[in-house]
Amino acid sequence: MKHRSLFVAGALASAALALAVLTPSFGATPAAAATAPPTPPPLPAVTATPAGAPSSAPLSLPTLTPIGSPNPGPTATPAPRPGVRKGIEGVWEVQIQRGAATEYDHFQLKQDENALTGFYLNTDKKKFPLAGSLDGKTVRIVVTFADGTTAIFSAQLDGTTDMLGLMTTPKESTPFTAAYRPKESFFDNINPAPGGMGGPGGGRGPG
Repeated sequence: MKHRSLFVAGALASAALALAVLTPSFGATPAAAATAPPTPPPLPAVTATPAGAPSSAPLSLPTLTPIGSPNPGPTATPAPRPGVRKGIEGVWEVQIQRGAATEYDHFQLKQDENALTGFYLNTDKKKFPLAGSLDGKTVRIVVTFADGTTAIFSAQLDGTTDMLGLMTTPKESTPFTAAYRPKESFFDNINPAPGGMGGPGGGRGPG
């Protein structure tokens, strides 16, 4: 019994010693935990634009004018070049054949589409009004003289510088030719006068 009591007492003493050794470890105050960093604010949401998709706000680019380009403006109809002939208008030298003799007169023609107007100048330098028409290559000119009689020139054009035809008056029908003479003077200074447009005693037509 005595040995058993000694054994128990020794066991208790060992237990008490072990408890004393362990007590400081369990009784110690743990170190304070480190403070966690603050949570960062959330990032704004970014919507990705698919590749090739157009932007919702298209860029506005300035309009570039090429260097040296004229300033655009209203389109104007170009004016005809001075000296450009219209159709068959102009001065024509008329050759009237009477046997072996040739009489040289002149037309001064103005053309408005197919209508012809102007004057006829005879060998006596007297002017008489004319009117006519152009139908393709066919020319018809009517000259009115001071006494009311007329001479009708019917011809065919060869290009725009020659014509060949027949002159008809109350007295005769005779062939004639005419050639365009761009530099021919037409005596524009002649003024109308009684008895014709050239002066006193005028008014006689061809023939």
